[in-house]
Amino acid sequence: MVTNKFDNTLAAIELNAARKLHWDYNQFKDCFNFTVNKEAIEIALKNPIEESQLESLKQALLDYGFQYKKTVNSFVLIFEQDVELR
Repeated sequence: MVTNKFDNTLAAIELNAARKLHWDYNQFKDCFNFTVNKEAIEIALKNPIEESQLESLKQALLDYGFQYKKTVNSFVLIFEQDVELR
């Protein structure tokens, strides 16, 4: 039951990010691969994105309490849940 609720939240995060980027959902899924790892969300970039798109993506996750932490190998973005919101 908890997994289903989180899956719905993850889908909402993805939809919010696509909306902020002004992309349709399929275009968004073609560019990004979301993975949940403990209390973090890892986003693998399938293609490079512009800085303005990265900022929109960061804001979309921040809307749900996930803050940008780091980039790994230029193509994996790590977002962790805000400690104050846990």
